[in-house]
Amino acid sequence: MNETSVNSRLLWCDAEANAGRLSTLEGVRDVVLKANHAKIDTLIVDVKPLIGEVLYMSDLAPRLGDIDGVRFPESFDLLDAMIREGHANGISIHAAINVFSEGNRQLNRGPAFDHREWQSTMYEVSRTVTISGVLVKVDDVDPWVLSDVPTLYTRKFGMTLSTVDGKLYIVIREHTVESVVHVCGAELCIPENGCVLVLSSTGSNLDVKEGDLVEFKSEPVFRLAQDSKVPSWGLFVNPTGPARAYELQIISELALKYDIDGITFDRMRYANLSADFGASSRAAFEKYLGQVVRWPGDIFTIDDAPWRPPTSGKYYREWLEWRAWQIHDFAKDAVNLVRGIRPEAKVGVYVGSWYDSYYDVGVNWGSSAFHPGYSWMTPAYNSTGYAEFFDYICTGCYYANVTCDDARLKGVSAGATVEAACDLSNTAVCDASPVFGSLYLRDYEGNAGKFQNAVEMVLRKTAGVMLFDLVYLEEYGWWPALAETLEKS
Repeated sequence: MNETSVNSRLLWCDAEANAGRLSTLEGVRDVVLKANHAKIDTLIVDVKPLIGEVLYMSDLAPRLGDIDGVRFPESFDLLDAMIREGHANGISIHAAINVFSEGNRQLNRGPAFDHREWQSTMYEVSRTVTISGVLVKVDDVDPWVLSDVPTLYTRKFGMTLSTVDGKLYIVIREHTVESVVHVCGAELCIPENGCVLVLSSTGSNLDVKEGDLVEFKSEPVFRLAQDSKVPSWGLFVNPTGPARAYELQIISELALKYDIDGITFDRMRYANLSADFGASSRAAFEKYLGQVVRWPGDIFTIDDAPWRPPTSGKYYREWLEWRAWQIHDFAKDAVNLVRGIRPEAKVGVYVGSWYDSYYDVGVNWGSSAFHPGYSWMTPAYNSTGYAEFFDYICTGCYYANVTCDDARLKGVSAGATVEAACDLSNTAVCDASPVFGSLYLRDYEGNAGKFQNAVEMVLRKTAGVMLFDLVYLEEYGWWPALAETLEKS
């Protein structure tokens, strides 16, 4: 970590969400002046969003194309404009990059679609459900958008599911049909120990009734990230594959070509627990372990019942440690690269505050001195912590309830609060780096007072605040509320 001080009031400017606002010099100037008035000292400019197309003059990456009907002019360099306007107004500019996301799966666009060898290989399953002697192949589990294919919904989707016309809804608790619903507009409770099977009511040949037994089967399947059945926006690449060198080149290019005050790494991680199960990752892990493993059963087994968690294999904890080492080593190389080119630049990282489950994306953002002894940790897991590398760590404290008392009054977990998230973040980082509690402004939509309380909580508990995102300050008209809060804090 650099010895010099770090600014502590940061505002994230998402490239895609703010495309219309930040596609002209006038728009940039307007945002910078508002930020200056509100006492924001740092703007984090998203110049490589998850799509992998960029908003600076790159010799490596493709230019960002049309987003929501907006196209950045080819001659307009957002990062350069932000630097010039920001520095003229005393505001630091940090370039943000989505490190290991190289495509947008909803738009089917991005460099990783053209470089399939970059993509993560996902360990998933092919599922079937048998009811009343009829076997149904399930194509989707917990999708964001309902389609015409047989679909299963579990509590990972949410607590409830709204029915629509033309669908048959079979509520299953454990392995028994609890109810069959044909009507539109009903609100179904998704069982905690079960699921809801959704079929087309016109194409289904099921004669199903309450009390029928249900059998679930699954077979392991390995898919490229673009074909994954897990809904996500980002198309993730393998951190240990050929894209690794490309990402370091992107970082080097930014540090060399632009007078940035800092750089912030986002999505510097695996996509989820199912990544990466490609041949190269297997070979590297077996070399790390010193023996051949049964693949993928020695890591974990996905349960036939879709609501149940995976079953850990004999080397599950070692696998989590190995993945954390991959991100640790990349972070070390990336930070050293920036500092070798631009020693005065600050290097930060953006992560989720839920440390106790963040291992599922292969990241240990805590200090190497922090070892709480969670069951999934190896004795040496703490050594993978990378907090010591960074000048600041933004931890997403994404909770609508601000204080632990707020949560208790509502009968929900006190851990799911901004206050508790700040405390956990500080504990995990162990003063190895400044922690900036980060807020998702949409959590407070329609309640400016609660937004202000959340900002005050973060500033009281951590070294600074990071606000995500500019688009919500604009949509909600919260610039005055922010200025009032930061003025007195």
